[in-house]
Amino acid sequence: MEKKLLEKGGKYMVTHEAEIIEVDKEHFLALKMPDNTLKIAITQDAPKEVKKVFNELIVSLKNEVFKFSLKKQEDEDIYYHVAKEYISQLNSELNDIFKEMEEYSLLDGDNK
Repeated sequence: MEKKLLEKGGKYMVTHEAEIIEVDKEHFLALKMPDNTLKIAITQDAPKEVKKVFNELIVSLKNEVFKFSLKKQEDEDIYYHVAKEYISQLNSELNDIFKEMEEYSLLDGDNK
């Protein structure tokens, strides 16, 4: 986990690692959070599981703003490129959601 100082307000942006993992020939995007690893299927259609992951991410946003960085791979296959785009979109959404939560005073702790 890496923390970078944001420009406004002296707040920090935490960066968590993400990587592609394979389990029983299925590929997942593993989002490494401090307490656990959340998995999003890349090769399966599992909307209920994705919804659960997003709910956990939103709960975590209440404590601090964060983003993900995809672990670099030697073999940049199709799964890597899909995951890279997914992470880019996810980071954008997380930032937007955090700003909305901040606007509506839905944050915990020092983020208010």
